[in-house]
Amino acid sequence: MRADLGWQALQWPAMEHVIARLTPDGFRADGRIVLAEGKLTSVRYTLECDPDWQVRRVSVVQDAASGRQALELTSDAAGHWAVDGSVRPDLDGCTDIDISQTPLTNTLPIRRLPWLPGQQRDLAVVYVRLPELTAEPVAQRYTLLSRDAISGDAVYRYESGTFCADLPADADGFVVDYPGLWRRLAAPSRARPARQFSPNTASRANCRPKNAW
Repeated sequence: MRADLGWQALQWPAMEHVIARLTPDGFRADGRIVLAEGKLTSVRYTLECDPDWQVRRVSVVQDAASGRQALELTSDAAGHWAVDGSVRPDLDGCTDIDISQTPLTNTLPIRRLPWLPGQQRDLAVVYVRLPELTAEPVAQRYTLLSRDAISGDAVYRYESGTFCADLPADADGFVVDYPGLWRRLAAPSRARPARQFSPNTASRANCRPKNAW
């Protein structure tokens, strides 16, 4: 599989283009974000996973008139992480990565784990904050709310701290709509476009809006 993915931010000026590749060797995403939140920056990232969707390497480069910043994270099969070549014991046990300004990384636990309707998964995740370009461990929860048996489209509830959102995803696990924050720009590269969910597809009881990253 090779696909062009795009998202438009809704609460601040930003747009992203991702080239996603899935091969027998694993998954790779090359993303570019133009972001104007606090300051104007452009962000390039590369994310690499093994065939089991375990994150192995993430590099992020951020450019602005003030200069270039870069961050590289690597993970081994035992769940140990290094940031810019230095071991980070505080990240031990984290299974996924979440880059703050992209819905792309929500795909990782969706694809990595088996799911049954109503099933919850509590995860330890490395959270990469942009534009600060920092990495920290956070707790997140995903719940499969519904799945269309024919199309494979699904809705997952994502929770982290006080933030909660119901995320429609296509059959490939890519987010279609991130209510109030991002909207998908293009359909996935499939013979039949994924069904577009409205923000009201799933109940949002107990979900609170996110004020800022």
